[in-house]
Amino acid sequence: MIVDIEPISLGISLAAIVAFIAPIYINKKKQSNLLKSKQQKFMDEANKQGLVLENHDFWRGEYAIGIDSGKHKLLYMNLGAELEFQLISTDNISHIDLQKQNHLVGKGSKKVEIIDSLTLIIQQKEASIKKANLCFFDGEKNSDLSGEWPLIQKWNALLKKEMTSSN
Repeated sequence: MIVDIEPISLGISLAAIVAFIAPIYINKKKQSNLLKSKQQKFMDEANKQGLVLENHDFWRGEYAIGIDSGKHKLLYMNLGAELEFQLISTDNISHIDLQKQNHLVGKGSKKVEIIDSLTLIIQQKEASIKKANLCFFDGEKNSDLSGEWPLIQKWNALLKKEMTSSN
């Protein structure tokens, strides 16, 4: 059986579908462009510093990290911080500490670990250089982890490897 749809009904239906989908599409496109512009800001800063980042990561739309092993430089970006960019010499690192702040919620065997923050703390050999605190996750801003734990472990291992190869 063939259903006869009037052209006016079909036009109204299509207009309703477009009216529903258009704002979703426009918002998605806007978010995508915003993310690309933030990533471009990080890459522009790397170029400005003369860095060629062999390895870099972006997360949460406001954080980025990258390393130029040839020049022994690490570039970190946190758009929510006072100091948006930090440039760290990896050949002068004396100590790296992965700091995980957490608390437990619940009672007995139903205790659940809630992570409050994940930070890489980098200490330079020269005492006059301030420690670099690279925030990977802040529980005050975000309610849940979105891949930050494996990411901070990756960069901790990468920087320790870089530190041993430089010494």
